[in-house]
Amino acid sequence: MGRVYASLPLTGPAARFGRDVLRGAELALERNGPSVQLVVLDSFGEDREEQAAVNARHAAADPDALAYLGDFHSSQVLESAPILGEAGLLQVAPVATSIRLRGRTLVRLAPHDDVGAVAIAEWLVGAGVDELLVVHDHDEDYGMSVGAMCAEVARARGLVVCSRPVWNVEEPCVDDVGEADAVLYVGVAGSGAVGLWRDLHNYDPTMWLLGSEGVAQEWFARELEGSVAERTRFFVALRAPFAFYGFEAMALVLDSIAVGGNRAGTASAALATKDRDSVLGRYSIDADGHTTSTAYGRVAVVDGALVWDV
Repeated sequence: MGRVYASLPLTGPAARFGRDVLRGAELALERNGPSVQLVVLDSFGEDREEQAAVNARHAAADPDALAYLGDFHSSQVLESAPILGEAGLLQVAPVATSIRLRGRTLVRLAPHDDVGAVAIAEWLVGAGVDELLVVHDHDEDYGMSVGAMCAEVARARGLVVCSRPVWNVEEPCVDDVGEADAVLYVGVAGSGAVGLWRDLHNYDPTMWLLGSEGVAQEWFARELEGSVAERTRFFVALRAPFAFYGFEAMALVLDSIAVGGNRAGTASAALATKDRDSVLGRYSIDADGHTTSTAYGRVAVVDGALVWDV
């Protein structure tokens, strides 16, 4: 019996989400019947990137391994993809979004960050926003790079766009806002995010306060008051619970094994996916291993909770 490895965070800060992905994968496997053995590896560690590499090497060395479901974080996939690609082992990353992810055998199910930038720009145009301020954190791999991407796409759609790093605590934030109709924060929400949101709302209660998925945190939503929450939207790559992405990742793996049979054939079948109907909607896999789906999620805050903005 062939084996499918799942490398997901089962302990640590992202454990709840990793276990949701795993449960979805297990449901797909249960529906299909015991055609393969699932080997589950925890990808959390003091150095999560190194742990992903360890897991990938373990799977690659198993002659009965046919596929690898993971990793969870984009930074982990950057480490595991070259190892699995060299081994010819199919890798399906359910929720990683970095546009930099590439691999000879890598398939990814979540739209990458450039798709998110386009979705944000389209929403801004539809909302009648003319001027946008993009504020980003200091993370070169996420806040700075994705912030620049969002600014570039918004300018291409005709918006007047300014961009700057997040303010220090000592600095007033409102001087740079000017006549902006919306502020987009790209990064991860820290302890000062609630105060920033309130200051911006007090400066102009009609201004839209937008955030990338690193800001779409439950604790943050609980802290936003009614009038601030009403003008807040977050943009996220996932349009369904994490379990749906785990389910589809395993379903794709199992269908690819059924077609391909061996390790090389399984990878080839998955990479050749065209017009696949799934719980995530219809998609194909492009030449870079990315999903062709451009559907992107948008979240609002209602009564202190994150809800889909539909």
